[in-house]
Amino acid sequence: MDGPVKIVIGPDSLGAYLAVPKSGRGPGVMVLHSWWGLTPFYGALCQRLAAMGFVALAPDYFDGATARTAIEARRLRDALDDDFVGRRLAGAAKHLQAYPETGDKPMATLGVSLGCRWALALAEAMPADVGASVIFYGLQRGQYRRSRAAFLGHFGKTDVLTPLAEIRALESKLKNTGCDVSFEVYDHVGHSFFETDRPAQYDPAAATLAWNRTVRFLREKLIAPHAPEPPKRG
Repeated sequence: MDGPVKIVIGPDSLGAYLAVPKSGRGPGVMVLHSWWGLTPFYGALCQRLAAMGFVALAPDYFDGATARTAIEARRLRDALDDDFVGRRLAGAAKHLQAYPETGDKPMATLGVSLGCRWALALAEAMPADVGASVIFYGLQRGQYRRSRAAFLGHFGKTDVLTPLAEIRALESKLKNTGCDVSFEVYDHVGHSFFETDRPAQYDPAAATLAWNRTVRFLREKLIAPHAPEPPKRG
């Protein structure tokens, strides 16, 4: 079942990459790609999540297009209709929740750069469905009054695209809503430090630490709260 799939949303269809654990089931994680598009990096990321026990789905909101340069990526981003994409991704999230492989557990969103816009938006729009949200060096304005998710953020200290003041402002806003929030800032790295296909920015040490924190966070928020209670003695 792993690999490219098509999700039917009303009269429309949306391409995506799906990876399922060897166990055949697990909590769902919606992976939201950056402005480079649904590149092989995201298929590999879904496979890594599946190896850790999660059903990972990465929708392609660029409809198959990918970018090789920042100019191409900017054009793809600027051509998006935010409302249309938001509706399609909400439909994709419902599909992920409906898969028998994900059971009845809450899902997570995981956004990278541009994908953080949708990761945060889905956490706000679907508070009963999204129990956790991971964001990698991306920000999005919002009120987040409805969200019940726990949030983990990964940011580079030298990232000029996500200034530290804006990171702290979002962190404070989320905390003020009563959400469980942990934002990590990594020294000496900038934007795209997690992405192996961005060799000029990729930082193996920071990426490994962020990955380990992400897996621990997702397990704590999606699996541990729903584990069966041990039998009572006596």
